[in-house]
Amino acid sequence: MALTQAFAPSGNTASSTITGSSQSVQFNSQTGGASGFGGYQVRVHNSSTQTAFINFGTSSSVTASTTTSLPLPPGDVEVFTVPFQTAYVAVIGTSATGTFYATPGEGV
Repeated sequence: MALTQAFAPSGNTASSTITGSSQSVQFNSQTGGASGFGGYQVRVHNSSTQTAFINFGTSSSVTASTTTSLPLPPGDVEVFTVPFQTAYVAVIGTSATGTFYATPGEGV
C-alpha cells in the first residue's frame, strides 16, 4: 500500500490579482521541479468570489482563457501535478475581485 504524503511547500507562494485580462505568475524559480526530473505538485488557491480560469506553462508567455482554460471555482484550493519544466501559471477572471495564489511543493 502506498502512502499519500500531505502537501509540503518547497518554495515561496506567488500571487496575482485576478482581472479580466490574462496574467502569468512565476510560482517556481527552479524549472527542474522539486526532484529535478519527473513531475511535482503546485497548490493553487482562488480567493476571489468568481470562477478563475488557469493554464500552466513553461514561460511567462503562457495565457489563460475564460473559454478554454481550467476553471477554478471561487474559494477553491487544488493541488495539481505538473511537468518538471512548468514554472508559470496564467489566470483570468471576469473582473478584479480577489487574489490567486500558487505554491510549489510535493504531496497532495
